[in-house]
Amino acid sequence: MADTGATGAVSGPPGLFDLSGGLPHWAREGESFELALSLGGQYAGAQQWSIHPERGAVVARVETEFGGVLPNLRVHQTSRLHPRTLALLAYAEGEGTRTTLELSLDYRAGELRLRQRGEETDAPLVADYLDPVSLLLWVREWQAAPGEQRVVRLAGSGVHVRRLPDEAVGSAAAEVFLLRPGSAGVWRSAQSPQPAQPRTFLRLTQPTPFGMVDAQPAELWSGRAGAHSGQAGGRVRRRVG
Repeated sequence: MADTGATGAVSGPPGLFDLSGGLPHWAREGESFELALSLGGQYAGAQQWSIHPERGAVVARVETEFGGVLPNLRVHQTSRLHPRTLALLAYAEGEGTRTTLELSLDYRAGELRLRQRGEETDAPLVADYLDPVSLLLWVREWQAAPGEQRVVRLAGSGVHVRRLPDEAVGSAAAEVFLLRPGSAGVWRSAQSPQPAQPRTFLRLTQPTPFGMVDAQPAELWSGRAGAHSGQAGGRVRRRVG
């Protein structure tokens, strides 16, 4: 854990998050929510998010179960962040019960270590990094004006994040972001007049070989006209993998 000096400044690994207002609510108190996945308007699975402090880190776990119009597949992702700076400490992902990718950052040694499908590589740690999970959490917090853009790094690649004009998702105002390459989209709730009110994901889109997969809060999907058992994401469980 980072130490604080006489001035109260936080030492330790740097982070991309702007913490001038303190740690976000999800890093302090934890958070959990479910997103329903759809493809072409048809049920395509469910995604569970769980974020909480754990063993000297803030741990975000995402369990995605594809199904319905997509092949049955379970994907798990775990992101470990520094408890005071939210700098990335480690990331792992896999399918079913297998872990296929592990990433660890050693700030003291200045090394990034990547293990993927039995092969290991090391690289100098010369910049701040995010992973696919913490990237979405960072976008949810990033204070940006329409048209503003920034490049952030994932292991092996850079991601261009651009703020687009606001849109409405149902009856809610949303701030919109485009991630390239890949053209993934993030719609987050607009800033609440009450600072303590957390932002939420109103919609996420991700291109796949099958088409664009759309993720929305499970309660919104289950309330859509025509949603029913077998296609309404939030209430349906398919254990796969």
